[in-house]
Amino acid sequence: MKLTIAICTWNRAQLLKRTLDRITRITPPANTWELIVINNNSADETEYVLDFYTSRLPLRRIFESQPGLSNARNAAIRNATGEYIIWTDDDV
Repeated sequence: MKLTIAICTWNRAQLLKRTLDRITRITPPANTWELIVINNNSADETEYVLDFYTSRLPLRRIFESQPGLSNARNAAIRNATGEYIIWTDDDV
């Protein structure tokens, strides 16, 4: 079974960085999970934060230009490859 962890974010790069740092401590078997981060048109350093973690996590980045959490979540659903989606926030 493959899981998708989905994080929707908007202009909270520093909180996202702390969350991604904690997620690096997760060690499930390879190829059993993916992490997708939906950047909901952030104007801060979100893309730089994602650059740093791309090689450290099974991370895929999705850009959603339409503002709003529902648009970001719908983008996550469209792009998830896991059988289940685990939703979390950028400030966990």
